[in-house]
Amino acid sequence: MFGQTNLTLIIGLTLGMLKKLILYCSLIIAGASCNPNSTAEKADNPLDGGRYFIENYMQGDMKKAQQYLLVNTENQAYFDKLTKEYFALDKEGRMQLRQASIQINEVKTINEQATAILYQNSKDKVLRWVKVVSTPEGWKVDLKFSYGPKL
Repeated sequence: MFGQTNLTLIIGLTLGMLKKLILYCSLIIAGASCNPNSTAEKADNPLDGGRYFIENYMQGDMKKAQQYLLVNTENQAYFDKLTKEYFALDKEGRMQLRQASIQINEVKTINEQATAILYQNSKDKVLRWVKVVSTPEGWKVDLKFSYGPKL
């Protein structure tokens, strides 16, 4: 018992062992919270699909926004254009967009598999259409609709 502290006697660990244990636990927690494969929440309805896409875009989280994009080459080209436009904004413009709110003005059901949403943000108040379609992975945004003929 000579040379042992009360802490060692109570929990059976030396100070050095306790420091290592805390370090390993911290590394495990940090590693788990930085999971690069984290997926976005599945959109169970058209409003969620459109809102998740728009919110993530306005926040500048393009990786998450892209998870709500209907996958095809035309949509990807439109998304790349939108991404460039977002990052072409100055710091102030991006901050204003991040702080802007979304206002849904109209929701039109096209059919059971597709819905169109007319929205604007509080930054520029420009009306925009976005089409959201049902997929096995949830509701996804079809950007072709935003650039093509409207309802």
